[in-house]
Amino acid sequence: MRETELMKQYEEETGNLAIIEGEITSKYRDWKSRKHKQKTKEKRKQELEQAQKTSKKIKEQFDQGKKVDKDYDHLIVVENLHKTYLLGTTAIAALRGVDLIIDKGQFISIMGPSGSGKTTLLNLIGGLDTPTRGKIFLEGKNIAMLKDSELADIRRDKIGFVFQFYNLLPQMTALENVMVPLHFSGKLSKRGKEKRAMDLLSLVGLEERSHHTPSELSGGEQQRVAIARAFANDPAICVLDEPTGDLDSKTGIQILNLLRDLNQRGATFIAVSHDAAVAEFATRTLHMRDGKLVREGKVAGLKETDIMELERKKDAQINKEKCKNKIYQYLFKNSGKKKIKIANISKSIPEPILKNLPIHFNDILKEIVEDGVIKGKVEKDVLILE
Repeated sequence: MRETELMKQYEEETGNLAIIEGEITSKYRDWKSRKHKQKTKEKRKQELEQAQKTSKKIKEQFDQGKKVDKDYDHLIVVENLHKTYLLGTTAIAALRGVDLIIDKGQFISIMGPSGSGKTTLLNLIGGLDTPTRGKIFLEGKNIAMLKDSELADIRRDKIGFVFQFYNLLPQMTALENVMVPLHFSGKLSKRGKEKRAMDLLSLVGLEERSHHTPSELSGGEQQRVAIARAFANDPAICVLDEPTGDLDSKTGIQILNLLRDLNQRGATFIAVSHDAAVAEFATRTLHMRDGKLVREGKVAGLKETDIMELERKKDAQINKEKCKNKIYQYLFKNSGKKKIKIANISKSIPEPILKNLPIHFNDILKEIVEDGVIKGKVEKDVLILE
C-alpha cells in the first residue's frame, strides 16, 4: 500500500507508523477521523465568523444610512424620492423621483393642481408617511428609514404641523390646544408649559383670546392657534398644508403676513397650496406636476384668478403708501430722538394696513432709509437717526 501525505503527517505528529505489514493501523484510522472532525469544525467556525462579519457590515451600512449617511450642511435634503400607492391591483405613482434642498430660514412654497403630488411630498418630509424609494435627510438623519416610534419622536421634537382645517381639539381652549405638544415632550413644568403657550399666543396676537374654545374663534384666529401650537416644541421646520385653503382671501393674506413675519424672525416653512398669493410671501417657489418638481411657467388649478391677483396687488401697494405716511407721522411726532425701536413704530400703524402689506414692515422702513427720505440706518430692531 502506497503511503499518502496524510499518513506522513500522522507519522510526523505521533511518531507511529500508519502502515504495519501492509495494513493500515487502527490508531491511524482514529487519528484520521479526529483530524477530519477538527477540520470540519474549523471550516464551520470560519464560515460562521465570515457570516458574522458580513452581517455586521450590513448592519453598519444600514445604521449609517439610517442615522447619518451624509453630514449635510442643509436642513433638509430629499434624494430621488418615489412614492407609489396600490389601488386594488393598480399601482399609482404619486411621486416620481423628487430632489429638493431646503436651508434653515427659508419659506418654501410648493404649488400645483390637485393630484400633482405636493401633499404626498409634504407628508413624507413631515414624517407622516414613508417613501417607496429614496432618502429624506433632516439635519443629516435619514428619516425615510426610521421605525414608527423613532418617526414619532422626530415629529414631536423636530417638525411643526399646520393643517388646512386647523385640527384643534374642540373642548379645549386656545391655551390648552397650544399646550398639547408640550405635554408629550415632558420637558417643562405645568407653569412652564402655560408660560410657553401664552408666549406663543402673544406671538400670533391672540393672548387676549387664550381662554376661548375653537367654536368661539374665527377661522383666521383658529389658524393662528394652530400656528402657535406648531411652534410649541421649537421645531426645526414647520410644514403647512393649504394654510389659507379654508379662509377668505382677506383673512388668508393676514395669515400669510403672520407667516412672513415669523419667517423674518428665523422660522423655516414649507407650504403646499393652490393659492397663488402664498408664492409672493415665500422666499422660494416651486411647482409640481405629475409627481415631479417643475420650474417652468405657471401651473393651472390655482384658486386666484388674474383679476383677483391684480386687485390684491393694487390694494397691497395702496397699503404700502399708507404705511409710509404713518411712519413719517410717527417720526415727526418723535423728532429729536436719535434711536427708536422699530417695534414702537410698527405699533403706530393701524392693524388693517400692517396685515395687508406687499412686503414686510421692516423692509419698508429699510426702503425709506435707502431712498434717502429719512437720514439714518436700521440696525437689528432699532432705527438710528442722524
